[in-house]
Amino acid sequence: MNDIKERSTLTNIIIAIFCLVGIIIIPSIFMIIIDGFIKSKVLSLVIADLLFIAILVFIFYKDLKNEAKVYFKDFKNKFKYSFKIYILGYMGMLFFNLFIALFLKNISSNESQVRELLYNNTILTLFSISIIAPISEELVFRKSLAPLFKNKWAYVIVSGVLFGGAHILTNIFDNTFLLKDLLYILPYGCLGASFALMDYNSKTTFSSIVIHALHNSVTGILLLITYFGGK
Repeated sequence: MNDIKERSTLTNIIIAIFCLVGIIIIPSIFMIIIDGFIKSKVLSLVIADLLFIAILVFIFYKDLKNEAKVYFKDFKNKFKYSFKIYILGYMGMLFFNLFIALFLKNISSNESQVRELLYNNTILTLFSISIIAPISEELVFRKSLAPLFKNKWAYVIVSGVLFGGAHILTNIFDNTFLLKDLLYILPYGCLGASFALMDYNSKTTFSSIVIHALHNSVTGILLLITYFGGK
């Protein structure tokens, strides 16, 4: 696939729509096919997500190849800058999570499901949240959207809102969904917006992929330590 400089606006729009819809639908289609061969649903999900990532890498291959050079050539400075932006996003996420906790008294359905999988299928789930999720989500919610915006803050806000919205889909399809569950867009959105901002300013999606992977890995490990340490 051609890089961003060679793609038309219409092509970029089609790619963005494909990615946004695809992250919901395509892994599910792969899972239906894989389920006939693999009994473990968690393993089926991991394989399905990896196949979707393969499609994303094919679409953005030239961009990613160039961006990898940009990122790793100046890794130290780009990582330090990205981490500073992440801290701001994490503080926003923490603030809204504390605020929401006063009203809902529980965690989001997405968070609840991830924790359950992590405790019961530790290795595969940790691999999924630490490697698969950061790559697929950053390519979908940052890489595919970036070419559509000329204004930095419009991109940051839209990317954050869509990222936050994607993380409450579990709530929406849950029979116990309440309108106030939409509040979870705020904490997830803060984190997503910080990822978008670091990518925009550093000119590479690898900034958010690395920080997102670090965030999920540390969070997952801390959850495991707390859960198993309390037994």
